[in-house]
Amino acid sequence: MNTVLELLGPIFLLVALGAALQRGGFFRAGAVPGLNRLCYWVTLPALIVASLARGGPGAGAGWASWGGRELLVMAGVTLVVAALGWLAAGALRLPWGERGTFTQAFFRGNLAFVGLPILLKAPGVDAAALMLLLAPMMVLYNVVAVAVLVASRHGLGWATVRPLAGEWLRNPIIWASALGGLAYSRGWVLPGALGETINLLGKMAVPLALVTIGAVLTALPTGAWRAATWGAVAGKVALSPLLGWAAAEALGIVGPDRLVLLIGLACPTAVASYTMAGEMGGDEALAAQTVVASTLASGPVLALILALGAG
Repeated sequence: MNTVLELLGPIFLLVALGAALQRGGFFRAGAVPGLNRLCYWVTLPALIVASLARGGPGAGAGWASWGGRELLVMAGVTLVVAALGWLAAGALRLPWGERGTFTQAFFRGNLAFVGLPILLKAPGVDAAALMLLLAPMMVLYNVVAVAVLVASRHGLGWATVRPLAGEWLRNPIIWASALGGLAYSRGWVLPGALGETINLLGKMAVPLALVTIGAVLTALPTGAWRAATWGAVAGKVALSPLLGWAAAEALGIVGPDRLVLLIGLACPTAVASYTMAGEMGGDEALAAQTVVASTLASGPVLALILALGAG
């Protein structure tokens, strides 16, 4: 229990600090969106690049020694959950324009602002190996999220190709993951002042992100709560880790690898899903509700996973 508190306590205390600062009027108008953009466009990409560009073994040897099984399982579970989310949206008879928002909330976890801070402190988890899992998953989340939101707005067909390509090309997580992965596979190390600058920016990412998410959660315009919200929350913090656990049991994934897999799948809906829903014509209120509700619901689930993993 002490291990669980040591891992989760600082995470949720920093989130609570951000919420308290926002409630107390500490942040001036425009400050919180600015901090959110700073995390998304600068510090998080810097963390991804800095974690991978540390003189990896070269030519993908690290990938072979670490094994891509956990990534394949997590990606597979995510794609299954995303498909189930799209079908659930249809079963709930949500308007077509809301289906992308619901589906995104159903599968897209907050790896950057919740999963990463927890796992960087978890026993037996290597930072570079962790990034080899999380960076591609962040790319997958963004790729699938853009796809379902565009499909929800434009329908399924060739009309979605151009908007999809444009959104993918503008995504900083995709670019940072590609650059960091290339550096790792080739054994590159960031030189001198450039490397130190990116390292310092990366070190800002976790505490800044946690304070920012607290402030953002407090400021989200949730509106009247809907049944669809709880369906999306159930998919994200219950269905995803349960499917991950079943896959881990079937494949014999144990120890830190199982812990990483389950924590990643049990993370609450990403705050970025609210921003993306707003930018791409989705349902902002539904997105905001699922972010807030899933963040609250994920606490006990993450604590249980950590307790079982620590035991």
